[in-house]
Amino acid sequence: MAPPAKRAFLRIALVAALAAVLVLLAVLQYRWSLEISRAERTRIEASLNTSVNQFRQEFYRELTQVSTAFHSDPTAEPDDFWSSYAERYQAWARTATRPDLVANVFVWQAGAPNRDSAARLLQLRLADGEFEAVDWPASLAGLRARVEEEPRQPPGPGPGGAWTLEERIPALVRPIYNISGPRWRRFGGDPRQTEPLAPPARVVLGFAIVELNRAALDHLLGELAQRYFAGPDGFIYNVVVVSGAPDGKVIYRSDPQLTAASLNPPDARAALVPSTPAENRAIEGTPPRDQAARTRGGRGGRGGGNRGTFQPRTRGAFIVPSAAEEPWQLLARHKGGSLESVVAADRRRNLLLSFGVLLLLAVSMALIIVSTQRARRLARLQMEFVAGVSHELRTPVAVICSAADNLAEGFVGGKDQVKEYGALIRNEGRRLAGMIEQILRFAAGESRQASYHLEPVTVSEAIAGVVASVSTLPEAEGFTVEREIEPDLPAVEADAAALTHCLENLILNALKYGGEQRWMRVRAGKSDGGSRVRISVEDRGAGIDPADLPHIFEPFYRGKSAQAAQIHGAGLGLSLARDIAEGMGGRLDASSEPGRGSTFTLELPSAAAEALPRTA
Repeated sequence: MAPPAKRAFLRIALVAALAAVLVLLAVLQYRWSLEISRAERTRIEASLNTSVNQFRQEFYRELTQVSTAFHSDPTAEPDDFWSSYAERYQAWARTATRPDLVANVFVWQAGAPNRDSAARLLQLRLADGEFEAVDWPASLAGLRARVEEEPRQPPGPGPGGAWTLEERIPALVRPIYNISGPRWRRFGGDPRQTEPLAPPARVVLGFAIVELNRAALDHLLGELAQRYFAGPDGFIYNVVVVSGAPDGKVIYRSDPQLTAASLNPPDARAALVPSTPAENRAIEGTPPRDQAARTRGGRGGRGGGNRGTFQPRTRGAFIVPSAAEEPWQLLARHKGGSLESVVAADRRRNLLLSFGVLLLLAVSMALIIVSTQRARRLARLQMEFVAGVSHELRTPVAVICSAADNLAEGFVGGKDQVKEYGALIRNEGRRLAGMIEQILRFAAGESRQASYHLEPVTVSEAIAGVVASVSTLPEAEGFTVEREIEPDLPAVEADAAALTHCLENLILNALKYGGEQRWMRVRAGKSDGGSRVRISVEDRGAGIDPADLPHIFEPFYRGKSAQAAQIHGAGLGLSLARDIAEGMGGRLDASSEPGRGSTFTLELPSAAAEALPRTA
């Protein structure tokens, strides 16, 4: 077996190693949580960007379905433009998923000098599909000057014009063009060798104006926000659609209390309608312009009957924001704050949980170490208890056996000798019975089987009985016992037998440790205004060392001075006395000054106080 010094060193080394492991785990957990939070932020940002793009694509898809329905063929005859719009609207309304998205359909006809016709605004009657001339409504007042001015401008390049989203109205607007095909001429005598004689001519006939239903548009934005920014328990992100104007007018909000300022800075911001053809193709998913051009063929190629023939674009895919105002902006911000704060909160929560686990592990390790130390200490105390009890039991048993042998062998013949031997056997028997009673009471207390029958007990009678019973013990020879009991002292609510045993332990303790002065005093008086009774036992012995005073009520504990003086005992008397006092609703305290003695104070509730009704 290793020496104690080596065992202590090994225990310290083990504790230090475990502490180092815990610190290392804490550092690693901190670093891992940082990496995890970065990855989580990247994931959340990617998910948010995906939701924003899907929101834009879905919104843009709904608008392009409307624009495609009213996208006219620029190569058709001018008179065919107006009749085709009614058919287009009726066909679209039968198959559209959101037919309520269109509020009104207008066509502004530009004046034709050669036909002596004036410009006018036509409105499609949705009920019968006929056009009628109307005055410009107030909702389109800001658009009138622009559409009347644009036909006077020289036509731009390209086969057709993009649809413009006038967010302020809101409406989709597109110029109506008539394009005549190019003229070709042959050269070199080869009919296959041709070149354009003149480029295609484009004439602005007017404008198509599709006014959108604001209520249906709000409903569409709400559905898209619910679809892409909400979870099972509601919105994960606060979503606001605002105009691009400086005032930032709110078009849609996921919560009635939201404002554009409350989402500043947003976690994501994007224009609902792309502002460039490249962004348009990206959000729509159409092939690049150069790829589309390669599929149409070109001049100088060989073969093919369509070589050099213009193929007009018939899709109404391109929608751009109005040049007169900034486009609508989609703003999204996490409901828990910015993404940075949300990720930081998640990291703090993860760190708290992980450090809590480490703390629990550290506490468990500490408890194991403490339990091990206490188990070792308890084992040592139990060995000392067994040795002490064996020694204590051996002495009275030896005296009783010796006295009994003398009586049995007839060595004791006189009456006085027989009486003396009888008193010796009686005292040693009582001493032996007292030690057995102590052990049994301790075992009952440890197994929580001790029970007390509380009833009014007269303090003066209990003290007198205990003093009389211990006065016959050898330890009491030559002791001066003073009693100070206040008159009219109320009875205490206690178990008579348990109270007697408690007082016996306190008085026996004073007898054993009273020192050469061999003096003891028992006091009894009222405390707390008469609601409790205080009983104190004083001696003038050597006192209790301050280092031992906090432990004197622990089972099997004996101070160093008691062990050095070889005072008999098992270290159970004071422990049992305190357990009895607390079991009867009282308390037991000790005070001592080295060299001047000790005082043990027992407080119990008075029977009169127990009889009083309790108030809430």
